[in-house]
Amino acid sequence: MDSELALITANLTLAAPGKLFYDPFVGTGSFPIACAHFGAVSMGSDIDGRAIRGKNGVNILTNFEQYRLVDKYLDSFIADLTHTPLRTARFLDGIICDPPYGVREGLKVLGSKDGGKKEIRLIDGKAAHLQSHYIPPKKPYSFEAMLGDILDFAANYLVDGARLSLWMPTANDEEVELEIPMHPCLEVVSICVQAFNKWSRRLLTYRRLRDEDVKGALPARQAKREEGSTANDLNSFRKRVSLGSQLY
Repeated sequence: MDSELALITANLTLAAPGKLFYDPFVGTGSFPIACAHFGAVSMGSDIDGRAIRGKNGVNILTNFEQYRLVDKYLDSFIADLTHTPLRTARFLDGIICDPPYGVREGLKVLGSKDGGKKEIRLIDGKAAHLQSHYIPPKKPYSFEAMLGDILDFAANYLVDGARLSLWMPTANDEEVELEIPMHPCLEVVSICVQAFNKWSRRLLTYRRLRDEDVKGALPARQAKREEGSTANDLNSFRKRVSLGSQLY
């Protein structure tokens, strides 16, 4: 994420001293660094451990060191949003993220495609999944389901009045426009649009409502799980962008 946009996003999410912020798609840490700039303590996670571990001595920690913000960096860990190790409790003051759109590479979450358990593989007599270079198996994931999971996560982890800011694609063409995701526990605060050549994206900011201000009952949300086995099957935006690129 561009550093200026990261700072704008952190500002809209009300990053400030005494607050704890979390990025579930942390990558190289641009959002946590932006939050730390405003005084918040930040942490993150990513499904790809290589982004967190870095390469040749350069990683998220060294990025914080470069800006002299190490005291605002809590830590990062490897996980995806559907398999978080965080205890379910409302303790976060802000969630800020730019989730993957799955255009260049299809979206994935941890797990096997057939849903079954796999036999433990041994490498040099040691279980493969216990070794530092292990890359866990992944399965295709729906973009629409991911948006719903992000909102559910925010509702379960944000304190009252805390904010969620996320980027999501939207096209100028009605054929590819995606609806703004909604959740009964979250109120939309602002919608910003960044236009590109053939498509655009939105920066959505939500506020966590108090439970007593939520209208209606709060049944567990049944996320729509589309059927399919490939990235295109599960991501209509990716399929349409891919089709559009073939026409030019």
